[in-house]
Amino acid sequence: IVGCCEVIEENFDLTQQPNSEFAISERERRKTARLRPVIENLCVKQEYRRSGVGIALVRACEEAVHPWLGNGEIFAQVDDDNTRAYDLFRKCGYQYLFSDPTCTKMILDGTLFAKETIVTKRMMRKILENGEDYF
Repeated sequence: IVGCCEVIEENFDLTQQPNSEFAISERERRKTARLRPVIENLCVKQEYRRSGVGIALVRACEEAVHPWLGNGEIFAQVDDDNTRAYDLFRKCGYQYLFSDPTCTKMILDGTLFAKETIVTKRMMRKILENGEDYF
């Protein structure tokens, strides 16, 4: 295995962007939300980075979700401090939408216990073409 990622369906609303100063409840955000495909947890083994594996994984995700998309868009969620992943998605045609300071992430400590912590993630979107080449 040289790389992997996942696509999930997540309910979120693009009209009510999260804000650390004014946090509406998740319940309120989901009232007008709808399911959207989101690429998460993309990783490539270090010795295979910058060789096209990441782009191939993103493209495979886009091709996989294209048949079941209603509006032809796909999203990516990237840790705020992960500039390499952010740059990869920008290279693939994704545009920054907003940062969400209310996300959580599981982090392993030195004793193999997982700890949930609050992090900021960037939400990005790409409008997919009608089955054409995406790049």
